[in-house]
Amino acid sequence: MEILLIGLLMLTGLTLGVLGSYFFRVPRVVGYILAGIVFAPDFLGGPLAVETTGWTQSIVAVTLGIIAYLIGGAATVSQLRQLGWMIVSATLGKVSGSFLAVLVGFALLGATVADVPAWTLALLLAAIATTTAPAAIMAIIHQYRARGPLTTALMAMVALDDALALVIFSLILAAIESTGFAAAIPAIIWEIVAAIGLGVAGGYALERATRYLPEPELKLVALLGVIILLTGLADAWHFSPLLAAMALGFSTRLFAGAHSEPLFRPLEQLQEVVFVLFFTLAGLHFAPAVVLSHAGLIVLYFLLRAGGQIVGAFIGAKLAGAPRVISHNVGLIMLPQGGVAIGMALMLTGVPSLEESALLIINIVTATTLLTETFGAVATRFGLSRAGELGQAGETAKTKESA
Repeated sequence: MEILLIGLLMLTGLTLGVLGSYFFRVPRVVGYILAGIVFAPDFLGGPLAVETTGWTQSIVAVTLGIIAYLIGGAATVSQLRQLGWMIVSATLGKVSGSFLAVLVGFALLGATVADVPAWTLALLLAAIATTTAPAAIMAIIHQYRARGPLTTALMAMVALDDALALVIFSLILAAIESTGFAAAIPAIIWEIVAAIGLGVAGGYALERATRYLPEPELKLVALLGVIILLTGLADAWHFSPLLAAMALGFSTRLFAGAHSEPLFRPLEQLQEVVFVLFFTLAGLHFAPAVVLSHAGLIVLYFLLRAGGQIVGAFIGAKLAGAPRVISHNVGLIMLPQGGVAIGMALMLTGVPSLEESALLIINIVTATTLLTETFGAVATRFGLSRAGELGQAGETAKTKESA
């Protein structure tokens, strides 16, 4: 049944994605998400006996690992050197803006879910609000062939953003579990350093090994094998698979230097397949009952996070002297939120004090994620369009060919 469902998801996702892009000018990822919703358990998934647990997790982990690898390799060292302080400042502004807006908003309203106290819920949602969805942003950049200073900065910011989100969420979780911030810091540092170290070691080994594989087809097998192995090791050793895969992509680009393109081009040709799988599976988690019963909380969270990060990223970018094309668009472009946020919500099931209400929080975050993925994808396209960077990758390629 799972194999049948994957075939239906891919073909339905392709159809809705292409039609939506052609007739309504929306990113294809919106159609992919809608295709997943169509086959959710409360809709067509009911007669097909669709279940969203177990088999979907492995596919999502692999697709997210591939996306993280491509993001890690999207920016070169020279580009980061040129944009370094601006990237750090804008990311800190975006993260702090979204965190504070959601924290203050929910704390002032005193909103509660199940038996979760208002401050606990506010802290948890504020920590989750700091994450950004690399998959949605990468899909839109790929579809519209975006290139420019904003796109370059965006790739580096997504990587740094999710690393900071991991730290913040781990600290909040430690405080809720009463282990304290101080006790949690060494473990968090170890997790980040170990994930980056694992990625760098994998990048070095990958670059060396693929020298003996001249055919692109063999390079593709090696790339997929290393990404899946690294993601599995990180998960088994309780590191961040996302951070490890990003470090793998960055270090591979660094070690390969001018000869790095053959280590990314084979995967780039598979990107659309990866995006269809990732977003249709995300849509399977749609639960209308949760959306209807907690619609107010979902909309509030979306608005607070969006407003906080747009203002925060603008201030952070301005403080670093970023050009207008970056400061006025970067917060809007980073609205999508996906697998990382859901992964954080799933971690709550291991917290004894949140055991009874964790499932409800997971469903709220999942429903909110579908909202941010859909409207956030449109916002990302709008921001890149306003910056004048849509289609620039194609123009650059034509210029090189004519030269």
